[in-house]
Amino acid sequence: MERLYETTIVLDPQLKSTEIEDAIKKVTNFISNHGGEIVKVDEWGKRRLAYEINKKQYGYYVYIRFNAPGQIVRLLEREYRLMESVLRYLTVRVDKLMLRMEKLQEERATQAAAEEARAAESPAPKAEAAEEKPAEPETKETGAEAQTASETAEPTAGAAETESAKDEAGRTGTEGEAAESSKTSPEAEEKS
Repeated sequence: MERLYETTIVLDPQLKSTEIEDAIKKVTNFISNHGGEIVKVDEWGKRRLAYEINKKQYGYYVYIRFNAPGQIVRLLEREYRLMESVLRYLTVRVDKLMLRMEKLQEERATQAAAEEARAAESPAPKAEAAEEKPAEPETKETGAEAQTASETAEPTAGAAETESAKDEAGRTGTEGEAAESSKTSPEAEEKS
């Protein structure tokens, strides 16, 4: 039974470009010769490693997706261990959920591209429609509406001062006297 697998290989970054291509061809030919079918080969290029491997800080990453029978994985990983140019490798089976998610992403991408194509074909009618639409006239507020609008607006510094004055005037008894005495000058306190 054939399944979908993906393998990521980290090659020695000091290899020449022809040697890297030869290593990739060797792996793809190995998969093809053992009953596998290459779906995708993606060269990610030279990237920094998370930690040093064989005193190397960089590696050349290659991603390969392929259909193959289950026993090929063990043979492929044995081949990786024999290749001196391979620093690290990882081969995993692609999950069905992952396939569904990839299919959904591809559908969304094609839909987005189709919408962009439609938008690119007909930009003139949208611009004309915007120009033909009459501008809404400005509405004038009546006195009552203007008053409610001013009440809902945030108070300004002057309004805050008048509100505090109203509060003090509305106090009675000891509160009013305490407020007045706190506002009196030190000279007035000495006289009393």
